[in-house]
Amino acid sequence: MTDTNFSFTPENLFEEIVARGREQGVSDQAAYDDMVEEVIEAHRGVGEIHTDDETEDWEEQLRGRFEEYVSLLGEAQL
Repeated sequence: MTDTNFSFTPENLFEEIVARGREQGVSDQAAYDDMVEEVIEAHRGVGEIHTDDETEDWEEQLRGRFEEYVSLLGEAQL
């Protein structure tokens, strides 16, 4: 039997968020939080993350990484 389920981790999603944030110029906490939700919902919308998956913890973890996100973007200040 072949496993066709995609496996996403908060780290995979964070890398995508950083890339998307660079493209969109996201540099404030509110926009970052919105982007976290958008990325998770985009994967859910195409069936890569199932609706019964526990994503609230992922959202909380990812939102808590804002300072790391800003650092990766090379911003000197929050």
